[in-house]
Formats: sequence, structure tokens, C-alpha cells
Amino acid sequence: MTPDPRSEPCLTPAESRVSVGDRVVLRFRDADGSLTDALGDLVGLDESTAVVRTRRGDVRVPRAAVVAAKRVPPPPSRRGRPHRAISATDLQELMVGGMPPLESQWLGRWLLRAADGYTGRGNSALPLGDPGLDVEAALDQVEQWYADREQPALMQVFGPVGFEVADDPLGAAVLARGWQTMPRTLVMTAATDDVALALAQLPDDPTARVAEAVDARWISGATPREQQHETTLTAMLGQVRDGRYVTLGAAEVPDAVGRLAVSPGWAGVFAVHVQEGLRRQGLARRVLAALVREAQRADAGSLYLQVTADNGPAVALYRSLGFTVHHDYVYAHPAPAEQRPKPVE
Repeated sequence: MTPDPRSEPCLTPAESRVSVGDRVVLRFRDADGSLTDALGDLVGLDESTAVVRTRRGDVRVPRAAVVAAKRVPPPPSRRGRPHRAISATDLQELMVGGMPPLESQWLGRWLLRAADGYTGRGNSALPLGDPGLDVEAALDQVEQWYADREQPALMQVFGPVGFEVADDPLGAAVLARGWQTMPRTLVMTAATDDVALALAQLPDDPTARVAEAVDARWISGATPREQQHETTLTAMLGQVRDGRYVTLGAAEVPDAVGRLAVSPGWAGVFAVHVQEGLRRQGLARRVLAALVREAQRADAGSLYLQVTADNGPAVALYRSLGFTVHHDYVYAHPAPAEQRPKPVE
């Protein structure tokens, strides 16, 4: 089994934490003592050497020479502000860190993810490039990988806003196999400062509490589904490198909760939930205000979130705060056995 690069050894000079698969900048001392930077993807790391794939080729850096290491955001792939300029592929890969699977394996540049069947993001194949073999053979391997874990195969297919699955090469391939698609999800992004400005009139909530790790209080205010899968969810969130968990309210069960997953330049907004009976009182906005303040403290200039397209109230709220749709995705899965086409005699 090919390991997830993020499970390999970490480089931790100067209180930094970077690992294979990250886009990084390493500052190191040359033989003459001068300082040099290497910017690119960290593609190799062992006890003695770090290898950074830069635009000019691979740079091998002795670990003893590294004086600072820092993860950096993906480079922009189109014009515009950072939250719009990032490509859908780079943003999809970045978002993996906000909801990490419990097990993963690379098939070329397809990331296969499993997490005891909880959430599509934790239990789907994410196509980030060439799988290294033809699509039909790759899909066969995807089906087998999930069958080995007694799970149905699930493929995330993403594209521009409003894209037709049948017009996407991978989408066409899964549809040709008789796979079915699930409701569309919107990936929305915004500039952190713009959202902060939209929420600036809200006073600080004295009951707001921010924790850096998921705890029993946060779980008690989460959705029933999250509580039902508490063990799996807690294990997944334990892998988030930099998380912030917000609760509102003085009662034993919070009135509302939300969480933030921070990565270089970005913060993901997740799990905003208001208790039934307390909705339409502005609590979701208060949770978002607390999360945005945390994003600003973490120097995360851009925000992302994922919301189902049919969740009208949530989409309207996010639009009112400055979020726009960056791209869409759907999940595709094999049809139930009884609905699959009968083989031709």
C-alpha cells in the first residue's frame, strides 16, 4: 500500500511543521554560510536530507542546514484575488486537510480516502490528476479498494460552476459505467477581511469560547449525525493540523457551534450548527464572526466552505457575507446491483 505522504516524517526546525506533499519554503545555510531559500513541493525527506522540487529542478538540502521551514499556499493559476485565483484542483487538495480521512492511498494523482464510511469527503476518491493508468482500469481499482474495506465506491467529480457531469471526461466515464450522481455541492470562497467587514456590526459574544482541539462540549452542540459518529469524527479532527472550535452560549449544551481548519493562507469553515429552537436569531452569524476573527489571527487571508446547493438558507447567508461560488462537485457511485444493466448475452 502506498502511504499518504502526510503520514511520513515531519521536518520541524524553528517550531515549524512541514511534511512530504506540502508546498514549502525552506531557508538553509549554504556551504559558505549564506542563507538561501528553496520554494516548491517537499518531495523527499529522510533523516539527513530534504528534497524540494522547485521550478528549476530538485534541490537537496541537508537537514542540519535548515534554519526555518514554512508551509505556503498553492500558487495562483488564474488572475484575481487569492480566493478566486487558486485553481479548483489546488483548492480541492488543500481542503483535504480540513476533513482528513483515517486511511488514504494514492493511485497516481487520485487520492483514495476512507474513514469508516462517515462523510463523502472522508470516503471518496479525489481525482487530482493522472491516475497513472487508463480511466477504466483506474475505476476498477477504485471499486476494488473500497470493496476491500466493505464500502461502496465513491468518486468526487468537480468542475466549473454549473458544469455538466456528462461533459467532464471522468464524469462521462462513470456515467457510462452506470454510476449514479448525488446532489451538487458548492465550494464557496471569500476574502477573510471582506467577511469580517460584513460582520463588523456584531458585538463580541461574551459566551463565545474557542478551543484548539475538539472536546465533549463542542460535540454536545454538534448535529445529531456528528454525535452519532463521534468516535470517527473525533479521530478525523485529531488529524487537523490547526483547528479552532467555537461554542456559543452559557448552557451545558452550546447554543451554536462551528469549527475552523487553518492552512497556509487559508481557513476552512466547517460544521456551523445552531440548536433547533434557537434558529433565526443571528447565532450562525455570531459563530461565523468568531471563526473569522480566528482566521485573521492565524493570518489566513482567504476562506473556503462547502455547502450543498439545495441548502438555500445557508447559501443565502454565505452570499450575504461576501462568499461566491468557486466551483462545484458531485459524488458518483455505482448503482445498486438490482439497478445495474443486465449483461448482454
